[in-house]
Amino acid sequence: MIRNIVFDFGAVLFQWKPQHIVETFTQSVDEQTILMREVLAHPDWLELDRGTMLIAEEIPKFAARTSISVQRMEDFFNHIQLSLEKIPETEALFFRLLDQNYPLYYLTNMCSAFFETLYEKHHFISFFDGGVVSGKELTMKPEPEIFLLLCKRYELNPHECLFIDDHYPNIETAKSLGFNTIHFTPTQSCIDEIEELLATFSIKTQLVK
Repeated sequence: MIRNIVFDFGAVLFQWKPQHIVETFTQSVDEQTILMREVLAHPDWLELDRGTMLIAEEIPKFAARTSISVQRMEDFFNHIQLSLEKIPETEALFFRLLDQNYPLYYLTNMCSAFFETLYEKHHFISFFDGGVVSGKELTMKPEPEIFLLLCKRYELNPHECLFIDDHYPNIETAKSLGFNTIHFTPTQSCIDEIEELLATFSIKTQLVK
């Protein structure tokens, strides 16, 4: 039986397209390459997600490593946050599940500052029953600890949860812990798969009753 739905944020509920982010920030191909390699794909980015470094600490490091000014690096980080737009199809799915009275949770790798910006900007996040943000917990997906933290904090049974994420290593960890999973792709067929899976579990539950 699936009683709870757990959403990832980036590339599931919110756009996360690193190449598009750098291309819409600068027309310089060289600068795009530097920002991708030395910021978004650099190990320091993961330290932001993990919460072991703060944006205010990382920006000077990114600036020094890339020879890009601190002010321009701050502009880039503002641009990143503006790029985290809602994905309409999964937002619509979220509200359909809300109407069906599913408890909804989030489990996201994201620095605290980005999460707070999203929370202030997008009112629907307040409709979640709870969730875990990696940047506040010093652990991140696909480490098992963050999944177990979610379950402990909200008294969730993994076997009663559907976990939706775009990154397959996260799916693998969730499966190993007993979660039902959907490896998300931004397609209507994936949305349909989620709803069909939930409908199937609902029918099975009714038959058991």
